[in-house]
Amino acid sequence: MSRRGRKAALPLGDHRRPPVLAPDTLQVTHVAEDGVKKATYDFVAMPVPQQLQRELAEVFAAKAGPDGVWKSTASSREAWLILLYFSRFLAAQNPAPAALSELSAKAWAAWRISRTPNSTGRRQIRKVAQLLKEHPRVPEETRQLMTKRVGKDTVKETAYLEADFDKIKKVVTRRFRAALHRIRDNQHHLKRWRDGEFTEGSDEYLAGEALDHLIRTGEIPHYTGSDNRRRPIPRYTQSLGGASAPYTWMRLFLTSEEACALIVLFIATYGWNASPVESMKVPDASPDAGNEKQTIYRVELHKKRRGAKTQYETRNLTDWGANSPGRLIAEAIEATEPARQALASVGQPTDRLIAWHLARRPADDFEPAELFDTGIRDNVWRNWREDLGDGLKLNLRRLRKTVVIAHQRTPSQHTRDTHDEVYLLPDPRTHAEAAPVISAGINEAIDVAQSAFQARVSRAETDAGDDTPTASCTGYRKSPFSEAGSPCRASFLMCTACPNAVITPRHLPRLAYLYEVLGELNAVLDAAVWDQDWRDPYLRLSGLRAAPDFTDTEWNDALNEVTADEKAMIDQLLRKGYDA
Repeated sequence: MSRRGRKAALPLGDHRRPPVLAPDTLQVTHVAEDGVKKATYDFVAMPVPQQLQRELAEVFAAKAGPDGVWKSTASSREAWLILLYFSRFLAAQNPAPAALSELSAKAWAAWRISRTPNSTGRRQIRKVAQLLKEHPRVPEETRQLMTKRVGKDTVKETAYLEADFDKIKKVVTRRFRAALHRIRDNQHHLKRWRDGEFTEGSDEYLAGEALDHLIRTGEIPHYTGSDNRRRPIPRYTQSLGGASAPYTWMRLFLTSEEACALIVLFIATYGWNASPVESMKVPDASPDAGNEKQTIYRVELHKKRRGAKTQYETRNLTDWGANSPGRLIAEAIEATEPARQALASVGQPTDRLIAWHLARRPADDFEPAELFDTGIRDNVWRNWREDLGDGLKLNLRRLRKTVVIAHQRTPSQHTRDTHDEVYLLPDPRTHAEAAPVISAGINEAIDVAQSAFQARVSRAETDAGDDTPTASCTGYRKSPFSEAGSPCRASFLMCTACPNAVITPRHLPRLAYLYEVLGELNAVLDAAVWDQDWRDPYLRLSGLRAAPDFTDTEWNDALNEVTADEKAMIDQLLRKGYDA
């Protein structure tokens, strides 16, 4: 923490950790994994008795300590807020528990029921259970309830439509590119000043002098007035065109909104998660061995996982010009380099890629490094609504999902199972693209089934009430040729191609007669008509005739046993099929 309680934005050269749970207080200090950002939480704010306050502080400190699972202050902040809600809930109970040993199973069940039945409510239940279930003073009955499974969240976010995705990318590209050109132009002016190109005392000279002071201190030259307030020196603001941000510090540094645009552009271009982009270090650059005009950037991505694990990945991106994979990396380094130079100049260097200048001076007695921050702040995202318009909201998860599903089409910083379950399967775009593939597969399966004998032959009698003209049906609403659950609409000629059909000796007379009639049709029909309508059922019956299920004698006897009614039924059905 800075001396006024403000969050330190960047390395201060001293990364010693303060005690997690301060002695004789209920304050827990969490230092992020990078040793930079800190947050302090005072459990006196919990509206519960002091004993319960201390127990909650102890379990919180265990997670926030050097060996804890929380790697960022965002994680500890979320847990703190959830514990605050939980403490308020406990304070409203009658009787209210004074310690964890008094946390009854009934109270825990009431807490679960009180949570909103959505992903936020389920997350609150899980977080509190994770913090408390291992504490030795929690009653066993309550502990058992804490281990009870909480329903899995349903994935509701879908990829953006291409038009919306393109609009978002154009907006952030325009915002970042404007900042890049502004900083590039002023860097060029500064270089010319350092090379002595301007006449001393001229506006160009004074502007260059102000830029030199800006890149060394983070602000243009100031003086302290009689009221002890700092003010910019007028001759410099006159040469720069004004005293407001666009004329002063914005000449060399990104704003928080522009840094946000850069992060969004990274996600929309590479499909990376937001957290690795925010914490990304400046990539190493090396010339391509085969082409000195090309530069290869080695990008390190650190993605924090649940628990204490962190996933490390590296990507090599080559910059050979406009629209090349590494061009955005080169431009990001160029746009943020002045901020790193300023921090190095004041003795507080950083290797973070995303570095930007605060819009307001922290206080009159600030440290120079407090003018800068890295990553991005949550409230910045809300400023994008007017830029996007038409009710379009910026959602980084949806943005990444669009890149992964529609553009890359391969897993990125996640497993194949996660890619299928979380990204592909729930998304309407996948459903739409899969529909013709599924339809083609069904049609292919039908084509295969039409020429393949699938019926089962059995000597056991079946219920005559389930009979079709050629077999006994065991799955009238489970037909492979109709939608699941609907009645079968296939021709009786398809029964021999259906796995639901059972052929018994009772059906053999009709099958024998059908086989003879189809053979006669083969002799009189045009070859194309025969192949299209009658060939497959005839081949299936030929296969049954040649199989050992029924003997030649049984086939001959069956043909003699077929009744006039059965012949009339077969003839009528065939006539309908032929006329169709």
